[in-house]
Amino acid sequence: MKIGILGNGQLGQMAMDSIQDLTDLEVSLYDLRNHSDEALDAFIASVDRVSYETENIPAHIVARLEGVADKLYPSLKALKTFQNRLLEKNALRAAGIATADFCAVNSLEDVKNAVAQLGLPIVLKTTTEGYDGKGQFVLRSAADAEPAWQAIGNRELIAEAFVTFTRETSVIASRDVNGNMVIWPMTENVHHEGILRYSLYPCAGLSEAKAQQAQNYIRQLADSLDYVGTITLELFETADGLVANEVAPRVHNSGHWSIEGAETSQFRNHMLAISGRELGATTAKYNAVAMINVISDETPAEKAEGISNAYRHSYGKEARPARKLGHVTVVADGTEQRDATVTELSGLIPDGVWKA
Repeated sequence: MKIGILGNGQLGQMAMDSIQDLTDLEVSLYDLRNHSDEALDAFIASVDRVSYETENIPAHIVARLEGVADKLYPSLKALKTFQNRLLEKNALRAAGIATADFCAVNSLEDVKNAVAQLGLPIVLKTTTEGYDGKGQFVLRSAADAEPAWQAIGNRELIAEAFVTFTRETSVIASRDVNGNMVIWPMTENVHHEGILRYSLYPCAGLSEAKAQQAQNYIRQLADSLDYVGTITLELFETADGLVANEVAPRVHNSGHWSIEGAETSQFRNHMLAISGRELGATTAKYNAVAMINVISDETPAEKAEGISNAYRHSYGKEARPARKLGHVTVVADGTEQRDATVTELSGLIPDGVWKA
């Protein structure tokens, strides 16, 4: 079987690498940045299945997928739903999943109405294309309405009420063509300046009730869309339960720990799912795991190469501020050993962000 992935960044590359042992699967990557209609049509015609490493695919490319929707996994419906934050929020609500209160914003007057309706503070976001904190503006007073509209407006936006949360988590699952699903253990995710800095397994102190709630949420969401592939639900943990933040219809940064840390990685199970194969086990191979992103500069990651329980991944990208250049995974017999190793690598983490 020939599988084509739209996008040739690190996610597509890691998906391809995850099944190198499966010699009957042939994978090719399509560079979305060098798109032409003719090249895309030829690429799709050359493969049996098409997947994507990002939901941020330009509308004119999505339109060309309409005629080959039967090849696309996850589905065209899933792609269109999760590349628009308004559609996403409505899909979450329809699946019975708690979200922040929200409303659509299409004008400065709508921004002012959102402040009145949702209260302050609120987060104003572009409905499409925003990631890693991009395309967002936090309003803390009514006077912020006009600067917010000037900064990211003149397009469709969504206003979301603030959620009071204790931490951020995520649950990742893979669902096959027959509706079978496997779910990885949850991680605690720590962000700084809108970018994920590190993820920790286990998610310390997470109650069994909340863990079950997360599993129910991801099942409800995937089943509601007859989803095939790996899917990620980012969650806020609150005193009353879990509240959905965002969905990624793909493998996710917070699941990179699964490459070394789980029996089957999120990447491999995605490829198994879309190729119609049986999914692999998602149990953790170690008692404790950490994934640390390498941001802006790879130099601090070099230290990982001399640490026996650390695995360095470089994406081969040119360095620039706030860019994800790679990640380091730490595996350990327990949280004490894990945290000690992360502390050794704390040059990867901004001052004050590592919690140990």
